[in-house]
Amino acid sequence: MRTKRLIFGSLIAVFIGAMAVLELSSPTYSANETLNKLISVSVTRALGGVAFMLVTAFFGYRVFGFNKSRASLLVALAAMAVAVNNLPIIGLVSGNAAVNAPASHVALLALESLMIGFFEEFTFRGVLYTSILENRRGSSREIFLATLATSLAFGAIHLLNLFFGAGLGATLLQAGYSTLIGGMLSIVLLKTGSIWLCIAIHAVYDFCGYLVPTLGGGKIWDAATVTITAILGVAVLVFMLYTLHGVSVDEAERLFSKKEKKNDTHTEKL
Repeated sequence: MRTKRLIFGSLIAVFIGAMAVLELSSPTYSANETLNKLISVSVTRALGGVAFMLVTAFFGYRVFGFNKSRASLLVALAAMAVAVNNLPIIGLVSGNAAVNAPASHVALLALESLMIGFFEEFTFRGVLYTSILENRRGSSREIFLATLATSLAFGAIHLLNLFFGAGLGATLLQAGYSTLIGGMLSIVLLKTGSIWLCIAIHAVYDFCGYLVPTLGGGKIWDAATVTITAILGVAVLVFMLYTLHGVSVDEAERLFSKKEKKNDTHTEKL
């Protein structure tokens, strides 16, 4: 066990250190400012994601599988619908919004979105959420509070954008919807047991939301888009809250190792 800790600890320190060095040094990857930012974020988030994936693996959290029940598939599809709806489909189809960057830029944005999802999901769902649930999963109320706490933390971390030039209104809006998205992804993890699915949904949401503002322009929000987004958002919110209310203690237990459950049983007998 000591050797395992040393190996994992060393690898985690290397990846976190490399991420910190690159964040602070801000190396230039391209003369194009947009490309340089996309590549930089992709590299640093990939390093951070690997670090927290190792933390998740070290603690033995069972988030690498997939529960193929009908209920889990419905939760995953509902979350993916929210992610896809973040793309201004009506604006793009009508021509009011457009992407005018080359395909290589679009591909890099997709990579950046994937790496952000990889990093943030292993950080917040793979480590933070599971570490809270590990000690607070004895009742539906504890599972709800663990989900709420992780969601609020995910939203609050986006307030740091205030220190990077973002406006107060835009930052508060981002923190608000990030809290809701964080809660939704926590429920996806509870029901499916798949961190990879959470990463995919997170990546699609970011890619769809940033595609036009980053690599194009035009009118993103129109009356129809706002109406559809509001109806879908409320419907999925109600569905997710209903799903979370019905999550059993046994479902939460699936995220933890069989060895731990055996030890718990043995302790109770003693």
